[in-house]
Amino acid sequence: MTFKMAIDTPTSSTKTLELEVVRYEQLRSNDNAEVRKLAQALSDQGMLFLDLQGSTAKQFLKDLQTVIQHQRAFFEQPQEEKSKYHTGIRYNGFYTSPIGVEKIHLGRKEQMAGDRSQLPEALQLVADKVKNVSSFIDKILREIGMTLASSMDERFPASLQDATRPGQSHLTLGISKARAGTPLMDGHTDDGFLTLTFYEEPFLEVLDRSTNEWKLVEVNRNMPILNVAAQSAKNSGGRLYNPWHRVKMGENEINLVMFDLFEDSN
Repeated sequence: MTFKMAIDTPTSSTKTLELEVVRYEQLRSNDNAEVRKLAQALSDQGMLFLDLQGSTAKQFLKDLQTVIQHQRAFFEQPQEEKSKYHTGIRYNGFYTSPIGVEKIHLGRKEQMAGDRSQLPEALQLVADKVKNVSSFIDKILREIGMTLASSMDERFPASLQDATRPGQSHLTLGISKARAGTPLMDGHTDDGFLTLTFYEEPFLEVLDRSTNEWKLVEVNRNMPILNVAAQSAKNSGGRLYNPWHRVKMGENEINLVMFDLFEDSN
């Protein structure tokens, strides 16, 4: 997720936002009903739960748990050790905040070039798993993006065909140990084309465009959240909805794995 600009909106609500569930295996098989559900959900709410159950994602989900274990080991290290990986470059390197949020952006371009200098030692131990996680998410988001572009009533451009030119696409690993109720990110929309977020604790509040209320997205069997971002909203002429959302700390620590897909670089 990328901070953009805050907006004046209603205060927090205890209501929850119900999201559509779309099954990846059915999308892979070009199931027409599932493709229509995908396009409708991302046009109406701009986000959905992506069900990855099935043989295709089985190894990926195992690798994902390994990465989460090792990213925690990195975030538990002394601050001076973690700060070695701060680059000052957008979408790259380690970042921390005084409220207890830490994250590290791992650029897809560097991963594909075999550059492990961005990987902390705790993640070097599972560098192949980190790359597998990044590659799998990049692949499915490209597939979904191209499916969307070709399945709408009017097709729209999507420069996603060449995975060797990943542009600003990146994997983000994060953790938050902030106090419960602490605002972690103000209202914003995402850059990029599509975002996929894996999480284990409810922390995401979305502005319901039909009621103008902030609503919490609950955890749904640990399914990741897929959401529209600026590039796909623009390319589709606004037919895909780029949802306003914000992040607030829940009762428990947040372990976060997120991937921002950008269109191919020139």
